[in-house]
Amino acid sequence: MYSLIRNALLLGIHLVERDGEGEKKKEEVKEMVFNLLDDLGIELPLDEEILEHMLDYAIDILVDFLNGRIWKVA
Repeated sequence: MYSLIRNALLLGIHLVERDGEGEKKKEEVKEMVFNLLDDLGIELPLDEEILEHMLDYAIDILVDFLNGRIWKVA
């Protein structure tokens, strides 16, 4: 389950990558994840607000990693 969310986050981050609009891109990625979970009929035992906060944190960590290690050298 959590690997599905991790992979969805990584895919979403790559799909929305463009210069600027950091917060807008983050919202787009979170919307993708929530839509995927909904489409697959997956209900997590978490309040949606808590999951959204966790996704915010995870997106920031992944983007920092990609900025420093992947996109910086590309």
